[in-house]
Amino acid sequence: MTQPQDSTQALAALAASPATATVPALWAALPADERRRALALAIKGDKALRPVLVALLRESPRYRGFRPQSFNSWTADQFADAFKSQKNLSPDVMQSGLIALHVTDRGEMLGAFLDSLGVPHEQGVIDELPQGFAPDEATLGRAADELAARFPREQVTVYFLTLLVLEPQVWSGLAAWLGRQAPVA
Repeated sequence: MTQPQDSTQALAALAASPATATVPALWAALPADERRRALALAIKGDKALRPVLVALLRESPRYRGFRPQSFNSWTADQFADAFKSQKNLSPDVMQSGLIALHVTDRGEMLGAFLDSLGVPHEQGVIDELPQGFAPDEATLGRAADELAARFPREQVTVYFLTLLVLEPQVWSGLAAWLGRQAPVA
């Protein structure tokens, strides 16, 4: 079985049972090239990740002998490449990657969803949810249907799963929508 099929099946399994979704499970379900891109975007956007990643790399046999200063000239893409086969990213780093992927690459999709819910935002980024914001399942379902009609289904699924794992108390109504969807293909 090829990697894209494996990741598609893993994503479909998470969507079918969103209560089992966690940041590490969602990260693992992403295709390798998407994980790499997400990590590179996170590193570019948050320089505080570099020392964390250097420490993680130095724990691995391949990079154990590197001096910390050796990584000073590395680009975000070099760090992302180094972690392609690494399994030791912390959930916090994975979460940063998921957020960076959506905010940087999928702002139009985020904005469209928030517009349909009447949530103020700037290019898909929310400063603060409106006081008392608690959309019901039907409202979220309608907004989700609209989004799924406009954007690639796999991206919509990853976005909704990200919302669920990061803020389940706000976005729990998306679980029903995800559960009703046919497997992502």
